[in-house]
Amino acid sequence: MRRASVRVTRYSLGAVRRIALLSLAVLAFMALAGCGAKSDQSQVVTLTPAQVKQQFQQAAGRPLEPAAVSDPAWDQLGYGLNQPQSLVEKYGIFNVYVGKPGKAESLASLFKDKATDKPLARGAGGIYWELDSQSKTWVAYKRYGGNVVLVWFSGSKEQAADERFQRLDSILSGLPS
Repeated sequence: MRRASVRVTRYSLGAVRRIALLSLAVLAFMALAGCGAKSDQSQVVTLTPAQVKQQFQQAAGRPLEPAAVSDPAWDQLGYGLNQPQSLVEKYGIFNVYVGKPGKAESLASLFKDKATDKPLARGAGGIYWELDSQSKTWVAYKRYGGNVVLVWFSGSKEQAADERFQRLDSILSGLPS
């Protein structure tokens, strides 16, 4: 009867530790590389006011209009001051801000409390809420892509995204991302 010979290689504790640390470093590098690629990609998407108008035209049957006052950092779109009651009932009062190329970071100012200048907390569904100091009702803010922000005036004393907000959210979620 023949005996099989088995060769056993023993590694020192230091060598095992070095292998484990090297493996962890490679895994961490791969994870960070993946995260960075994803966040860089989301920042590249810059939508135009024309794309947002077209999305509303297709989904709601009516495009948004630019605000009468312009801003160097963004375009403000909405249904204007004298919108039909049917639109108010369907969507509520809202504005859509589209950050201009190279100015998307200026939209961050929308996510600060106007009274305290502190950052707003992100809530469920990616909605940021701010209590309007004048009307004592809640205003919802939500970002879409890299440079579009919905500002919706709930008219409510409670933080509540009703069917009007859901309709707007559905339209804006259909934008290219």
